[in-house]
Amino acid sequence: MNNRASVRGVVQQPRVPARSSPPPDRQPQPGRPTGADPTPSTVPQPYRSDPSIPRQPVRSAQPPPTAPGPARRRAPSPFRREPTLGGTALDGLDQQDLEGSAGFGWREALHRVTGIDLGPGRDSAYEHQLRDRARAAVGGAFPIAVLSFKGGVGKTVVVEALGSTFGAVRDDRVIAIDIDAGDLSERHGRPNPRSMADLLLDQAVTQYSDVRAHTYMNSFGLEVLGLPEFARTNWRLEPHDVVKALSILRNHYSLVLVDCPKAVNSAVMDAVLPEARALVVVTSTSIDAIRKAKTTLEWLWHNGHQRLMRSTVLAINHVEHAKVGVLAAKELEELSARVAATVVLPFDRHVHDGKEIGLDRLSKESRRSYLEMAAVLGDVFPGEHVEQNLRLAAARPPRGR
Repeated sequence: MNNRASVRGVVQQPRVPARSSPPPDRQPQPGRPTGADPTPSTVPQPYRSDPSIPRQPVRSAQPPPTAPGPARRRAPSPFRREPTLGGTALDGLDQQDLEGSAGFGWREALHRVTGIDLGPGRDSAYEHQLRDRARAAVGGAFPIAVLSFKGGVGKTVVVEALGSTFGAVRDDRVIAIDIDAGDLSERHGRPNPRSMADLLLDQAVTQYSDVRAHTYMNSFGLEVLGLPEFARTNWRLEPHDVVKALSILRNHYSLVLVDCPKAVNSAVMDAVLPEARALVVVTSTSIDAIRKAKTTLEWLWHNGHQRLMRSTVLAINHVEHAKVGVLAAKELEELSARVAATVVLPFDRHVHDGKEIGLDRLSKESRRSYLEMAAVLGDVFPGEHVEQNLRLAAARPPRGR
């Protein structure tokens, strides 16, 4: 559907054999870049901390070795972490290699000086592949519920950054809705004075422009629909409000990210979960948060949501600049075996400041991590053959309004 209007950045999956090529239904779409290497630059590994557990061989992401020469001193990276706790060759992409440095790399410099074009490097090819996967056809509205049983783990930041990543790479509409009464609107940017309550009370909402009047779009193409300020209204969100809001939004948006309340067993979540097509469960690296994430996964499994577990991503968010303990690493490894994929989000000073989230102000490794998460979710999108009867507008308006 096209209705255009401590560990760092590691994607890990359960213990399944690595595939040398993508499945048949994940072929590149017409008009998309096809020059990227169809295989990932690493083999996804389980989240493991025991070095005695054998690992699958990985293809190095580093440039080929050169002849030995005089030793040169390199400035240390400011936030470099030890490559432990499930690290793979993806960890090498974080470092200041020539291809990933600021400005332009040696390939572009060679092209400018000599006119010789060597094409994209391994790092660039991998990123192109991630973007292609994140751009996969949805075939209809695809709600993604982002939840956490514990506060303070960065759930709202994940909603904003993941939604902005989708908005930046896709050609269709992406919206995030706040049903947690948190600070999503503030982390997004300028809040719209109109809210979900106004949208639901407006009986004349039929066109995309009617919905758009209640949202705010950032410069990356993500719209946010917030809740009213509870101090100034007696309106309260009910389960039927969630059902109605999703019913309206699915007519105009391809991706709908839901910033969910912490009470996963609440009446509001009873309305969200049957509508969701994928889940993102967010945890920090603290023991308390990890065990609450475990409780969340167990509750989902024992309450009839096994289908969602097959499209659940575990987001391990480093909310503090600290190493992960041995016990925490072991429990994270166990959690990773229960979900479709695990993505590790590095500590990011811009996020830690608590201000408006700008995707372009995140670190390079943070942006890569969110792109990897978007790609993993793109792998479960159903494709263009689903829900073709949905009425969808043709274009997305200019961004940042």
